[in-house]
Amino acid sequence: MSIIKTTSVLFVTLLATGCANKVHTYSTSTENTMKLRSVSKSGLKSKVGDFTDSEREESKVMCRLATPIGTPEGKTFATYIRDSILSEMVVADLYDEASVSTITANLNDIYGSTVIGNAYWEFDMSLRSSNGNGFDIKSRYDYESSYTAASACSEMQRSFVPAVQKLNSEIFAHPDFNKLLN
Repeated sequence: MSIIKTTSVLFVTLLATGCANKVHTYSTSTENTMKLRSVSKSGLKSKVGDFTDSEREESKVMCRLATPIGTPEGKTFATYIRDSILSEMVVADLYDEASVSTITANLNDIYGSTVIGNAYWEFDMSLRSSNGNGFDIKSRYDYESSYTAASACSEMQRSFVPAVQKLNSEIFAHPDFNKLLN
């Protein structure tokens, strides 16, 4: 009887734990804040609309076909990136809910690799503004991987925030970023 109880408790525990490797909540970067504050001084502002992912609604990727790497609270990757850009813009005083322009985007593709010597996160996005301007961007963030699946997946999970910070940095440094703002 004890073995049945133990097995049942273990089974329920495994079902209740869900995705073991949630990426961390986004934190703004000083570099991005500095870039955006210089834009803010020019008086340009915008609001942030919906970010989509071609209706894939992806909120996790499989690491080495064994472990899912997912976003906090089950947000889609597109929503996670939207919220990260919104956070950066709010901190830099570039966000204005009353703005006439609204930035939207589509996450065309997201890919994570844990191959030793070639571990990376890659993003392909199309950003648009309600003012008619837009641009496409591809960003890649390389990181160290590991032979063991547990370590490789842990590194994949830990590298997601810096990967999104780099994506945002490249978006904000893009020559057409200011054209998205009013």
